[in-house]
Amino acid sequence: MRFINLCLSIPNLDTIFFYIIFVITVPAILFSSGDYETLKYYLPALVMAAVTLTEGGKPDIFTNLYPTECSKNTEFSGFLSTNIINGLAIVGILAHSISLAMNTSSITLGLVSGLIIFAITFPMAQQILPYFIREINESIFCPVDRPDCIVPGRWHIYLLGLIFSIFLLIIQYTLLFGFSHYILSSNIKLI
Repeated sequence: MRFINLCLSIPNLDTIFFYIIFVITVPAILFSSGDYETLKYYLPALVMAAVTLTEGGKPDIFTNLYPTECSKNTEFSGFLSTNIINGLAIVGILAHSISLAMNTSSITLGLVSGLIIFAITFPMAQQILPYFIREINESIFCPVDRPDCIVPGRWHIYLLGLIFSIFLLIIQYTLLFGFSHYILSSNIKLI
């Protein structure tokens, strides 16, 4: 509880901790160890983590980490944070697409894989993930007709976000594997 009080008294401290750990430290470790494959998948997954933390922390913490609603109340720090995370995700998508196209000599495969990752990362993670978290929370854990929540705390929201993020990553992997196999075996050339 002291951490939440500290985060409430120092603006954007929670966002700063997220950036130090997940945006600077983890990619630096992956980069310095030469694990570029994991880094290419990690950067787009940052969007899902940021959306989950923002939805789970409402209205107290992580409000400026990745605000999904555009309104007059959105602060510049939230706008900046969202665009930095989106930029890192785009770098990861481009690195994955370009390296796959170069390794397989198939621009079509690189393009299709980039489109799949883009579709999972941006529209699904930005729009469907917060909607899923809110709907499941309101229908199962904190129904509108009951003023008290069935589950104390907000841990279940983080768990819902993690479960749906894993589900999105499984869909992404399945689509990438299926389309890669299909494009390489049929030798389709769009470009």
